[in-house]
Order: sequence, then structure tokens, then C-alpha cells
Amino acid sequence: MSMTEEPVTFVSLAVATVTIPPANCDTPPGTHLVGAGLMIATRHGSRWRFSSEAGTIAAGEKEQGLLLWLADRLPMADTLIGWQIDQHVVPPLIDAAAHAEPTIAHHFMVRLARVLRGNVVDLSVDRSAKAEDVATASSMTPDTLLGNWGTGRLDAVRADLATEAIGAWLHFLRQAQHVGADAEQATRAWMHRRSSIHLVERAPGAA
Repeated sequence: MSMTEEPVTFVSLAVATVTIPPANCDTPPGTHLVGAGLMIATRHGSRWRFSSEAGTIAAGEKEQGLLLWLADRLPMADTLIGWQIDQHVVPPLIDAAAHAEPTIAHHFMVRLARVLRGNVVDLSVDRSAKAEDVATASSMTPDTLLGNWGTGRLDAVRADLATEAIGAWLHFLRQAQHVGADAEQATRAWMHRRSSIHLVERAPGAA
């Protein structure tokens, strides 16, 4: 496969939702979008560039704030990567948009549709992949996630979302050898540099 001069962008997307108990027995429990994590990898010729961000909203904050944050960061992607994209990732995003102000909802849905028009890789379709291979943050289990979010430990939620997005990207690389054998090595070198710097990016809910 020859390298092209045009940059190629891969986006790994993870979302966090919590189930809110119903106010009364007549209403079903609701799913609330509380966070999103992105891993963006861009190949330009033989070089790779990476970035990772995660955003959260606190209890009582509107989901549309998270949608606005995500819309402003979703790039034009050649490939979107995630775990259970149709079942777990996209539905809570669309549901949140349905309850957002019309201008924010439109802005977000245009960006989401643009990403979904490219190549979409759902890692759960590969039967050799197990959830624990991808969702490497054990605290993303529903009870722990709800506990962290409900008690305001949003740093932990953001860290877990970033871990899940990066984990999905690494799992994708192990399955997709055509991307380039150097991709995983470049990713791990970037992760090492990033952990040494302890860079905290501005995001919703960040201090």
C-alpha cells in the first residue's frame, strides 16, 4: 500500500451513560449521557500525529454542553472506530440531541453524520474481540461509573473514557495490519511521552 500525501484521519469514540432511576413506577429508567472520549490519529505520509481528549458533564448539567464540546472536536474522519457503535455509542448521542436546543442539536448532528459517512469499524462485530480487550478501564462498569459520576469524581470518568478510546484504537491496529506496522509503535511512543508530561487538557468538567 503506497503512502499518499493526503492525511488520513482515524477517530476512536467512546461514550459514558448512566441509568437514572425513574421518579415513579409508571416511568421507565432513563439513560443519561455524561461523558465522551476521543482518540484522534492522523497519518500524513510516514508520520503519525495523535491527540486524546475526554469531556464530562456534572449531575444537573444539560447534555447539550457535552454535545457542543464533542461537535467542536469531531474531525473529518476517514475511519470511525468504536465498540457497539449502533447499540451503545450513537443512540445516546442522538437522544441527547433530541433534548438539546435546536441550534446545538443541528450543529452536532451535522458533525456526527459527517463522521458516520466514512468507514465505520465496530469492534464488537469481530467475534474474536471481547469487551475487556477494548474497554480497558474496569471503572467503566455501570455501578462504578454511576458512583464516580454521582459523587463528582469526574476526573476518574474522563480518564476512563480516554483509556477506552485509546484501547479501541490499539485493538483496531492489531486487527487492521494494512494501516501500517509502525502505527502501534508510534502510538505507544506518544502515550509514553504523554504520561511523562501529565498534560491536562481543558474539557467540560475539568478544573
